[in-house]
Amino acid sequence: MDIWTAATQPFTFPLRVRRFLAEGTGLERVPDEMRRALATREERFLDILENRVYTQPLNPYRRLLEHAGCAFADVRDLTRRHGLEGALRSLAEAGVYLRAAELKGKEEVVRGQLRFRVNPDELRMITRGFQSQSSGSNNPPQRGTSSFEWMAQQTTTVGAFVLAHGLESHHHSAFEPMLPGQAGMMFMLMLARLGISCERWFARAVPFRNRLERAYFAVLAHELAAIGTRVGPGFGRPEEIWDDALGIIVQWIVDSHTRGRPTCVRTAASNAARIATRAAEMGSSLEGVTFLASGEPMTAAKRQAIERTGARTTVGYGFEPGTVWAGHGCANPIHGDEMHLSLNTLAVVNPLPLSQGDRTVHPLLYTTLYASAGRLLLNAENGDYATLDERNCGCRMHELGLTLHVHGVRSYEKLTAEGMSYPIDELIEILEGRLPAEFGGGPCDYQLLEEEGTAGQTHLTLRIHPRLGYLDEAQVLARFVEELSSAHGNRQFVTANWHKTGTFRVVREAPRTSLRGKMAPVHLGVGRNLDPGRIP
Repeated sequence: MDIWTAATQPFTFPLRVRRFLAEGTGLERVPDEMRRALATREERFLDILENRVYTQPLNPYRRLLEHAGCAFADVRDLTRRHGLEGALRSLAEAGVYLRAAELKGKEEVVRGQLRFRVNPDELRMITRGFQSQSSGSNNPPQRGTSSFEWMAQQTTTVGAFVLAHGLESHHHSAFEPMLPGQAGMMFMLMLARLGISCERWFARAVPFRNRLERAYFAVLAHELAAIGTRVGPGFGRPEEIWDDALGIIVQWIVDSHTRGRPTCVRTAASNAARIATRAAEMGSSLEGVTFLASGEPMTAAKRQAIERTGARTTVGYGFEPGTVWAGHGCANPIHGDEMHLSLNTLAVVNPLPLSQGDRTVHPLLYTTLYASAGRLLLNAENGDYATLDERNCGCRMHELGLTLHVHGVRSYEKLTAEGMSYPIDELIEILEGRLPAEFGGGPCDYQLLEEEGTAGQTHLTLRIHPRLGYLDEAQVLARFVEELSSAHGNRQFVTANWHKTGTFRVVREAPRTSLRGKMAPVHLGVGRNLDPGRIP
């Protein structure tokens, strides 16, 4: 964060938190607020377009709209005839969209004769707020600015999620770092605005650069907890927990269940799997707990590791910068990671196919519907693809109007080495499922890293957690290579070439994690991002 923000945040942040909580939205107000927000979606979209896009001659979206021959009146008529999503799909097909790399200014926008490069600062919608950042799963953390007004709009969706899952009567906790602006802290604040106390804050210990930085963040975190207790329903003070002390969280869950108290733990999906693994090692059941897991895909292997302990899981999905909560877990899902999209704050379409070698994916395009959002998004990609589905699941979120579902959210990037590529999804299945099944461990014990050697050659390093004890590394690597080459003929050629050029190697080190504890099973090299700014 900049010097001014760093110097003033200990004074301004508590004041804004106090106001945010004092204006609290009780759960009883959620249905009316949701219906009101859904009823004004088109109006708010057109207002942003008219006053934030068409008034700015160099705005990237205006340049795309003009290139497509769309004046404001044309978009307004299109929206009124075909609805918001129908209009956005038509605009995307006419070239009004931004790919993920274009949005970040990494690649030039090219639409016919139109060529320009986006300056990400031009898409900021707010200049004052508090600093938020992604967790840096593969790249350095991305910083952005969030506003309490935007967080208030998103609180309505969190309220609908709480009602759908019956979590209003649970005792809540979080295993999240004490870093202001992180999405975990923001989620705790939204619960408090709804009148729900976060009883325990297990603050995941993270390394700081020096004692001053550590003290700075500790002061902000304790200020937040104190205000949440005085003004809100209660807010647990941060209790620093290292990864080797997860038994403390397990014991709290067990003790709560013994006293007949259902619990909810909000954390990253990798952390939830680690807690479940620790519970299994302790011989403890996690019956009675719901893990709200976010920040990374809830893969089948992670879900199985968690649910074997008696716990249940639900998911959340979002992205950075600007902390956009895009989806909340369905209470009656067909798919393990099925979510309701936050239609009150966003519009989401996926009409543009993208070829990925032997498959085609449909990237998600997002449009923000509030001027309080950190960034202006209009058919903007974040690097993910998924399946969209509109169905009546019968849960409370559907009743409140959140009828569009999403599942199978994944990055569409591939692992590439020696000029040949391999789909990430297939690698994750091997690393989280097949290797642990044969050699032991769980979904957080194996990781593949793309690294560049001193001679410029790309290495694919298989990291295996030392906690697994002795393993025949050559045998593990041979099995990994065999699994890689077993899918298709093309995969055999790619794997054989990587093996021949000495691309593979094994190290016995703990997998790399982000500050929040997220562990990307496939960690791409510097400058590439498998996890494109998902909410930490």
